[in-house]
Amino acid sequence: MAFFLLMALAGIPLFLAISLLFYSRSTNTKAFSVFLLLISFWQMGIAFLYSQDVFSLTVIDSFFRFFRAGPIFLMPVMYILGIIMVKQNPELTGFHKIFKIRGLIVLFVISMTAYVINFTDAGINGYIFVQDGMYSPEHMMPLYGNLNITFMINILLIITNTVLFAFAASRIHNRILRIFYLQIGIGAIFIFLNGVISGFTPLPLYFSSFNSIIIALLLFLAYVRMQSVMLIQANGNLARQRTLLEKIMDINPNYLAVIDQNNQIIRLNDSICRLLSVTKDQLTRQDLSALLAIRELNPEKDRMLTRSGEIRYVKWSFETIELDSQEVYTLFIGVDFTEQKQNEQLLLDSEKSKVVGELAASIAHEIRNPLTTVRGLIQLAKEKTDDPKLENIILDEIDRIVEVLKELLLLARPEAKNEQEGYKEIINVAEELENIHFLYQSVAIRENKFISIENLLTSNGLLDIQKSHFKQIMINFLKNSLEATVPESKIKIKVDSIDGKIRIRIIDNGKGIPKSRLSRIGEPYYTTKEKGTGIGMAVCFKLIKDHHGEIDVNSKVNWGTTITVTFPAVLSSQVTEAI
Repeated sequence: MAFFLLMALAGIPLFLAISLLFYSRSTNTKAFSVFLLLISFWQMGIAFLYSQDVFSLTVIDSFFRFFRAGPIFLMPVMYILGIIMVKQNPELTGFHKIFKIRGLIVLFVISMTAYVINFTDAGINGYIFVQDGMYSPEHMMPLYGNLNITFMINILLIITNTVLFAFAASRIHNRILRIFYLQIGIGAIFIFLNGVISGFTPLPLYFSSFNSIIIALLLFLAYVRMQSVMLIQANGNLARQRTLLEKIMDINPNYLAVIDQNNQIIRLNDSICRLLSVTKDQLTRQDLSALLAIRELNPEKDRMLTRSGEIRYVKWSFETIELDSQEVYTLFIGVDFTEQKQNEQLLLDSEKSKVVGELAASIAHEIRNPLTTVRGLIQLAKEKTDDPKLENIILDEIDRIVEVLKELLLLARPEAKNEQEGYKEIINVAEELENIHFLYQSVAIRENKFISIENLLTSNGLLDIQKSHFKQIMINFLKNSLEATVPESKIKIKVDSIDGKIRIRIIDNGKGIPKSRLSRIGEPYYTTKEKGTGIGMAVCFKLIKDHHGEIDVNSKVNWGTTITVTFPAVLSSQVTEAI
């Protein structure tokens, strides 16, 4: 009867150890579960000393020796708990020299030695039968051998180790952990002392079982309490962190919305609510479509008009947040770059003002050229009044003056450009080049220079470009060649077709452009001329690009420069369809 009662009591720590592993799998929990398991083994060994009515002496001896693993291996397990305690509490750094892996290995070897000797006659060499007493039923008592001293050393090391453990635990700053580890240390000391004196004093052998079970229960309750308090603290910390993150999210100037895997809005920040003039309650737990249904919000467009009539520029994007395969969220992000857009506009306005200033300085030069030509042609007209071509050229040059003024207007009033975007004009390249050649031939002759045209086109060279723009491009390039050449120089204009495009090359044998400056040709305000503004070439490059053309500048110092311009050719059939 006593055996079954003691076995039932010994099963309590075993049950508690298994229960803890279902509750948690942390390092602390595993070590504490092994601690309870060894206490259970210890008490099972004692229970078998009361089983003489159930088992033979041989069976009793085998089980008693086996379950002595409980009191023997409690030493390294307590040491492991000490290592864990020191690692988890930085304030115990001074105890690292005591509780370390090397010490664990030494203690494990000592315990294993005592356990192995336990299975020999040098450990236990027999049993004696103890009759019923006043407080104790009949039971068996082991007779220890000559080397049982190893077991006693093991017990002394356990007590020493546990005292150090309790002392270290008293230094822990965290009150909850300090109380828990102190309870383990003090409880373990009581169990060991109680086990040692039981059977050697008036206290009966089984008395240690009852005390050990009570202490094991108290330690279990202390562990559960510690875990509960720490869980409450962790939940409190999580709640504070959640509040902190929500506040950080709310003060974030970007527009944020969190969408769950069911496409529901679970979180909005204050910025997006202010942008859309809604409250969090209006959209929280609503489908994403409710957010997208707001007329001001279109993730595919950067520009939006708020309900207050304010224009905002927002760049929208999505980021997937995957916590695990079952929990996926989408972060809806809007980055407001309205201020950047405004700064860009201010910078653009500033640049335009600068361009207007530069252009104002050079406008006289731009207008003077056609006026000089007009004046010369009028002078010729006095002598040759019967040539209508001169009158046409005069009119064209006057028109070019008007175009120069229009270009100035485009800089001052950008919306004027939009009015011209739908305007289409088809020109004949050969005819326009002949007019330009005729226009500048007299200038070249006056400077003792020669301009020639080589037309290699095999069909009508038609381009979709405004005549004034084409003339502005060619005249700028031709003027640059005239200015870069010395008397008796030659300038050749070659026009041909290649790969469905019309190619125009202006070739001179002037002074050339250094390689270091060549890459910057076409940049606004960059010029190689002393009195240049850099506007003319920049405008030409822009006009060529606007008409889907390409430009290439090759030059070598003291050899000359070749400017190659290509435009998509217009077929005669396209002209017919347009008509």
